[in-house]
Amino acid sequence: MDIDAATERWFKGTIEYIRLIDLVQVCCLAKVSCLIKLDSDTATGKICLDSGNVIHAESDDAAGEEGFYKLAEWDAGRFETLPLPKDVKVSINRSWEYLLMQAIRLSREKSSGEEGGRSVHGPSHGFSGTLNDIRLTELVQLICLDRIDRTVEVRSEAFTGTIHFRDGQVRHARTGGLKGQEAFLKILGACGGNFSTLVCSGEGEVSIDVPWEHLLIESMRFLDEVSGVIDEEKAEKRAESLLQKVQKKNAAEKIRLAIAGDKETRSLLIRDSNRMIQVAVISNPRITESEVAAIACSRNVDEEVLRKIATDKEWIRLYPVRLALVTNPKTPIAISRKLVTTLNLKDLKNISRSKSIPTVVAHEAVRYIPK
Repeated sequence: MDIDAATERWFKGTIEYIRLIDLVQVCCLAKVSCLIKLDSDTATGKICLDSGNVIHAESDDAAGEEGFYKLAEWDAGRFETLPLPKDVKVSINRSWEYLLMQAIRLSREKSSGEEGGRSVHGPSHGFSGTLNDIRLTELVQLICLDRIDRTVEVRSEAFTGTIHFRDGQVRHARTGGLKGQEAFLKILGACGGNFSTLVCSGEGEVSIDVPWEHLLIESMRFLDEVSGVIDEEKAEKRAESLLQKVQKKNAAEKIRLAIAGDKETRSLLIRDSNRMIQVAVISNPRITESEVAAIACSRNVDEEVLRKIATDKEWIRLYPVRLALVTNPKTPIAISRKLVTTLNLKDLKNISRSKSIPTVVAHEAVRYIPK
């Protein structure tokens, strides 16, 4: 569970027609610890996850990796997510990415070898069950990955709202007098409750035309803003405690934390000297535009971090980010020269006179100042 787990908003509900492989992927991406209990008409099984890692799996006749691949072959079944038992044994040491890719490959090989050479895209959408303690952000990811048209009704103590999914995207949301992206953000900000899903047709009102990945980034930014600011003394104690926790972790643990951590965690880990950890920080889906602009200004980050920022279409469209990259002497010359052409006259003049900016970049700025 993430360091800021105390502020998470947990929901419970049922869902049908999903792929087991997508359920496992979303749980791993969310870094959750849980037991996925599985059963069909003829067999039972379970998959255990600890902080986003698949550590054990078993079916009626196999355990470990073999058990995981056996379960991935199921065409249908029922599931329930439960708390992870304390005494669970570790029988799998592979990464979850490897396990899922192998499961898909084995499924395709088995299907292509059957009579008629039937071709499939992977495990089927034949699972249904109960999700306990899931965040709405993970539920949105799960539904979008499955690409089945659904309506989700969310019920909290304060309000009820609906989110409509079509073609693997969020297309409409409504709560009270709100609709569209504003309604979506309010629904995802609910402080816990229940949800129910209904498979529906692909027709209906469209009030959202933004990729679901961008919606989730925006919702996480929104949740950070509305979560409130704790008093200064508590903030200082929290920062000290967080620093101690981070310092105790090894590089691999820091990378996982950088990808999933909150704003305070990101601000600590971006200062780490390990390039991979810095890159992981800016890969965090919750990172804000202001954080990216601040990182682009920093002369302590690795050059690879600045390259990654410069190649992101969403970040580079922001003027403060472009200006920060051009004025940072650590930014690769080719990137700075390309971005100079997008700056306003006032900033071009400042850059042309700056002593801290590479001469080549300063001369490039002069070229675009009207005579």
